[in-house]
Amino acid sequence: MITRFVKLRDAKEKNFSMVVAGDFCPREENCGDLVERIDEITCQVKPFFHSADMKVLQWECTVTRQDTPIDKSGPNHRCYPECTVFASALEIDTVLLANNHTGDYGDPGVKDTFDAFRKLNIRTVGAGMNEAEAAEPLRVEYNGITCSVINAAEYEFGIAYGDKPGAYGMDPIKLAAQIKAEKAECDLVAVMLHGGHEQYSWPTPRLRSLCRFMADCGADAVFNCHSHCPIGYEVYNGVPIIYSPGNFYFPNRPTSLPQWYIGYIPKFFFDADGVYALEILPYYNYKQALTLMDEKDTEAFFDYLDDLSAPIADEAQLQKLFNAWCARGGVKGYLGQLFNRVLPESLHVREGVKRNLGLRNLFSCQSHHDLLRNTLLLMERYQLKDAEELIPVINAAQSPEWVKMPEQL
Repeated sequence: MITRFVKLRDAKEKNFSMVVAGDFCPREENCGDLVERIDEITCQVKPFFHSADMKVLQWECTVTRQDTPIDKSGPNHRCYPECTVFASALEIDTVLLANNHTGDYGDPGVKDTFDAFRKLNIRTVGAGMNEAEAAEPLRVEYNGITCSVINAAEYEFGIAYGDKPGAYGMDPIKLAAQIKAEKAECDLVAVMLHGGHEQYSWPTPRLRSLCRFMADCGADAVFNCHSHCPIGYEVYNGVPIIYSPGNFYFPNRPTSLPQWYIGYIPKFFFDADGVYALEILPYYNYKQALTLMDEKDTEAFFDYLDDLSAPIADEAQLQKLFNAWCARGGVKGYLGQLFNRVLPESLHVREGVKRNLGLRNLFSCQSHHDLLRNTLLLMERYQLKDAEELIPVINAAQSPEWVKMPEQL
């Protein structure tokens, strides 16, 4: 097992460690295989999890057998209750549920998900049977140190509102108030977010600003996921920010790019003053198993991660990369949806609403709104052509040559 250890400062006597893994979604059709081969799939990464005091996993699907999918744009993801054996194998004690799939099977699916984890005495955060419950932070204590975990997701589908079950929706003003309130009651606050652009290898300027704002409000660690690919990290004013560790266990699609198969697990080392060290373990995310990288691939991975992390400190370069991302996909993928919308008269019936849910997502999800807004600004300024300059950099990040694809095994 080859890791990178980043020491920020000397530790105080009382401390604890927290591992946080990215997206887990076995896909419904693989549930039987997961249960049958659970030891084979998890054995190589188990020691890293077992070495931590607190073990956290982003659970990217509903846990249910009920056939109650909601109308949405994008896929409805679920797994069956027996798939919680994955959490048990890694001794997971906390699952993050603020994401765009917790509500995929409606109210019954949310309830079933909670029931599945309660049976195993696994803590949940980031979702609830109503909006107030979804917003509740999770407070834990290790070695005499109290820590509050806040988990929120961008406004895609399945967000809790009023008495409606679902995930906790991300509102920066509410989050800022929560962090300050929790900091007054606990030694530490860890903010876990779910947002960004799928298969884009950098945080957008807004996401970087949001994560840094969480740190400025008092968060001692900030973790984000959703991109299905690794994104870099930084230490901002002493606060580590993980912008995305990539998929954890998420069996591929036929069209998956090489970046889909690689990721890293961060381990935060806390004392009462915050994070004093960070450890990173890279791995391959294959359906066959979670596989640790050999020495050669580990070296290549950390070089790759450093390349992804460098633009985070360069505001101008980060904006240029996002401009290129908008130029590559914003015109046809986003503006195309605007031009193909249906007439308003159909919006009072289900079929008309369903046809416009993609449009709804463009405006209500913060990251989609970012891309739409920036694409329109580039259009207004006649800068779309110039923005294409860095598209090859984006393409190269999506397909690093050293990554071993499943068919090469």
